[in-house]
Amino acid sequence: MMLVYLISWFSIMGWTMNNWLMIWYLMEVCLVLFVGLCTSGKGYSVSEVMMSYYLVQSIFSLIMLVFILFYMFNLFYLCSFILILGLMAKMGLFPLHFWFILICGKLDWISFFTLSTLMKLIPLILLYYLFSTSSFYFVMISSSFFGSLLGLNNSAIQKTMGFSSMITVCWFIYSMSISLNLFFFYFISYVNMLFWLVIILNKYSIFYINQFKFNSMNLNMKIMIFIYGLSISGFPPFLGFLVKWLAINYFWWLGFKFLVSLMILVSVLSVYFYLQMFFYIMLMFSSWVKWYTNNFGSFGLLSFLFLMSYIILFMLY
Repeated sequence: MMLVYLISWFSIMGWTMNNWLMIWYLMEVCLVLFVGLCTSGKGYSVSEVMMSYYLVQSIFSLIMLVFILFYMFNLFYLCSFILILGLMAKMGLFPLHFWFILICGKLDWISFFTLSTLMKLIPLILLYYLFSTSSFYFVMISSSFFGSLLGLNNSAIQKTMGFSSMITVCWFIYSMSISLNLFFFYFISYVNMLFWLVIILNKYSIFYINQFKFNSMNLNMKIMIFIYGLSISGFPPFLGFLVKWLAINYFWWLGFKFLVSLMILVSVLSVYFYLQMFFYIMLMFSSWVKWYTNNFGSFGLLSFLFLMSYIILFMLY
């Protein structure tokens, strides 16, 4: 918990600085702290994860340091583009996502939560400083489209959530281009939703979909996992849909209809990730196969609230 606290503190500190070298230094301090967090886990391949992560991140960090110096003194023409590629590698975005998917499934859940949320804060602020229309389209379209396709048919839950986080980072950049207030609202919402889902999966030590077969998990807990998953993917009327809806309305009003349509299509595919997992949980690997034996009267109020939220959204629209 101390390592997670320090990573959070240094990540937030990076947002308060405007010196490229100091931000890069804080990013490397977070790297070392995260390596320590990986070694404190109880995974079956801690050393492999630690070495893979450290080597890849060190190589891209040195490349970024060289081109940060070039960028500060205006010595190289394409240095901003190479810095964007380095930041995409830091966040595990396509086409430099290989290391991120490689270590997913081999981390404990606390390390995976830290890697998917806190470790992306400093690269996001550097990408915000380098923001341009060309880089915006390049990062958004490539990572969201390929992340949605590559995430299909994965049995490892962390790999599925890793591809889903690639799409979520694109939405972070999407909201950051509108306003930082919307970005912070989206980021805090995502951290909250992912935290509760990780807590449940960590409690039952579940890393693969077929492990649900060997856990005595009641129906209410399975429905909670389903709801958290749909909320992360942006399914209405949950919290994840609300922040996406705000960003979609703004960009549709500006005339970016093709980009908005593409992001909606990608979000539908990310919903399929969690629907596929829920299908296995509820129907294939469950002793609760006969649904008519369960009493669903307690879910009447919840269904009514969902219906009312739909009506309110349509009235506001």
